[in-house]
Amino acid sequence: MLPLFILAALTYGAASFAFGAGSDESSAIKNWARGLLAAAALLHFGTIGAQCVDGHHPFQSVFLAMSLGMLITVAGFLAISARRRPMRALGAVLAPLGLVGLTLGVVMSATGEVQSTSEVSATLMRSHIALATLGVAGFTLAAGVAGLYLGMERRLRNKQFQLGQATQSGLSLRGLDKLHWWIVLLVTPVFTLAIVTGSMILTRDGGADLYAERGVEMAAGVVAFLATTAALVSRAVWGLRGRKAAWLTMVAFLSMVMILVSYALRS
Repeated sequence: MLPLFILAALTYGAASFAFGAGSDESSAIKNWARGLLAAAALLHFGTIGAQCVDGHHPFQSVFLAMSLGMLITVAGFLAISARRRPMRALGAVLAPLGLVGLTLGVVMSATGEVQSTSEVSATLMRSHIALATLGVAGFTLAAGVAGLYLGMERRLRNKQFQLGQATQSGLSLRGLDKLHWWIVLLVTPVFTLAIVTGSMILTRDGGADLYAERGVEMAAGVVAFLATTAALVSRAVWGLRGRKAAWLTMVAFLSMVMILVSYALRS
């Protein structure tokens, strides 16, 4: 497992450098960035597989779940960015995040293990962690696309480039907005199920007292749910889109980060 981890970490680092150094359209290294990130993702997947062989599956620990979540996020980025050149900016962010997730999953694999009192609770807990992992991955990707939208929209408002140039480069504001909406639409039901299963676990194992102990996590989850639901409902009823919808996604993502930090500190 260790050789795979080292190779994956080095490849993530190389991809981070390539995305950063390849921000200039004339830079030749930009052609290597996506390939390096794809190679890092494959090595990351191999590392998780080796950990499973050693008895550390992704739904056993918070940190292992984070590692899998970052891998899913990187894979999602690779899938949607094939013909969208401006998304290299998102790649420059996700490559280091992939490295962080990989490192946490390997270094902290023995900590943050989830305990359960019965087989039913264990199954429910694994389902909750799986759904939460997918939710975190989806929100990370949605927040990245929302950040790209906000950055491009701000540059247009400041007249730093023309709208035609943005369209010719492979991705327009309308395209980003549509992509952002589809990601949020897909991830919201998953995140909703994660909240439901998490609430069931708290009710079964601790009741009201455990709800009080995890008040910060519950509040952050409610904020994330309300923000994404408001974005979807407002778009369907009032046609809300663009900058306001992007900011709602950023609020949901920050709430998810608070939940992860709380889990990590408690572990």
